[in-house]
Amino acid sequence: MNQIYALSARTTLLVCIFIALFSFGACSMDNHEDELRNAPQITASALPAPNYSLLQVKQKFRASITGNKTMEQVKEDVVFEGVVVANDISGNLYQTLIIRNIASVAGAEDDQCISLGIKSSQLYPYFPLGQRIRINLKHLYIGNNSKTPKVGRPYYTSRGNLRLGPMFLEDVATNIALVDKPNPQAPELTPRDFTNEKGLDWLASRNNKTFLNNPMLVTVRGNVAEVQGSEKNTATTGLLSGKTEPLPKLFAPQALYDAGFAVDRHLVLSHPEATSNLNISLRTSVRNPIAFTPIPEGETTYTGVLTYFDAWQLQLRTVQDIRR
Repeated sequence: MNQIYALSARTTLLVCIFIALFSFGACSMDNHEDELRNAPQITASALPAPNYSLLQVKQKFRASITGNKTMEQVKEDVVFEGVVVANDISGNLYQTLIIRNIASVAGAEDDQCISLGIKSSQLYPYFPLGQRIRINLKHLYIGNNSKTPKVGRPYYTSRGNLRLGPMFLEDVATNIALVDKPNPQAPELTPRDFTNEKGLDWLASRNNKTFLNNPMLVTVRGNVAEVQGSEKNTATTGLLSGKTEPLPKLFAPQALYDAGFAVDRHLVLSHPEATSNLNISLRTSVRNPIAFTPIPEGETTYTGVLTYFDAWQLQLRTVQDIRR
């Protein structure tokens, strides 16, 4: 009988420990969510009224945006508003927000986006998708990073080259303000659709590679060349790491990292009625959830931020941007 009581006591103790651990974990998750909800305000409480549209901003600073690694400091109040359509939630877009003009018709001249660089490792709790923000460019710098229009601050690379990098986090407190609450169904979150014949022909035209079409939130559809035919089981060796990528192939295995700590895959866009296929770069940073995701073999739909340097380049925001 004593053994039965002892066993019962031990069982009760184990159950109590389990309940305590579960409760602690639940409280920890709740506390984390509360921390995000109650995070200290890092943005400005108020800014001057908007006096520019995003299109007008790009046109005003066209010389710096379109030059060769150029930038300039803004000396006056240049205030505009936009909606956050991409952030750093997965880590694939590092220290970056993509802002889109409000209430534009997709593809119209005023349907503009710009990149904001902010020196912080976690922007998404403060700037979720669908959050409307107001930006005052005064004292910040505007120019381009690899031909992509960007707002930030200059920095020197390890080789002593001056480049446009992220603004300081303290700049956010003086130059960026939240407007209303985030709207996850904001119409600005609807990407431009390039999955049809007209879309492929548009991307194929060199005339569309202008600063006014860079960056963009888009949807495309195609096959990744590295998992087609014999390429599927042919592993590549990284030029910098000297290591061979694992199989089945992932979007960005660490073995294939380049100087920018990312991996380029070749996404072939096609449509039965298009005049020709189009090959664009699907670029993914290493060490984020997308990087470790197996590449779909069949035709797949991808949504993300499209930019160009010499050719079009697509960066996904999250794993959810991949749809069969």
